[in-house]
Order: sequence, then C-alpha cells, then structure tokens
Amino acid sequence: MAYRHVLLEVYCFYDNRDDKMDAVPKYCNYGVGKPGYHCVDNECKFRSFTQCPHEFAYAGAFGEVKGEDSYIGFGGEMEPDRYDELERAKLLKLWEQICKKKIDEAYDEYVLLKKSTCKEG
Repeated sequence: MAYRHVLLEVYCFYDNRDDKMDAVPKYCNYGVGKPGYHCVDNECKFRSFTQCPHEFAYAGAFGEVKGEDSYIGFGGEMEPDRYDELERAKLLKLWEQICKKKIDEAYDEYVLLKKSTCKEG
C-alpha cells in the first residue's frame, strides 16, 4: 500500500451559499465555519481546499493543524528582498533543510525527555 502525507488548507463556505435553505450537514463535526477531514471525506458541497506549499506544521490527534502557533509557511519577509528566481530557489532549499533538521531535533529532544521523565516499568 502506498501513502503520502498531504497538507491541505480546507475552507467552509456554508455561510456563503446561495440557497439559504440548505441544512447543516449531519457530519459537520465542529460546526459551521470549522472545516476538517469530515468535509473532505464526505465531499461536502460547502468545502473548498488548496495546497500548502513550503509549510511546516504540527498536526494533532486527528491529523489537523490547530492554531496559528502550530504552523508556518514560507513567505512574506522570508522571500528575497528583490524577486529573483534563483535566489528564491536557494532560500526555499535552505527553508527545507532547516525544517527537516528541526523535525530530527524534535524527535531527538522528545526521546531524551521521555527517558528522563518516564519511569521504566
């Protein structure tokens, strides 16, 4: 079985619908305006989504990223001062290297803390 982790930004357009008579779908787990996997799984007609290129994120128990302190994407002040495709490509490669390094560091730090805080049975 092949698999791939895919990070999507999911939107809820329930309140933007033309037919105000549409009921809230029964599978709407968190309420209107709070999309999640249930929207994608059920092919909700009120959902839309886009990709999240160059994003670094922590996903919780249900694989959903919650809170603005749980993700950061490449952009804004991270872009080159003057647009230059080669410079941007170099900066994106640097961002990728840093993100992958931080993933390894997080794992190593977790293992050390787990050993020091958990008693062996």
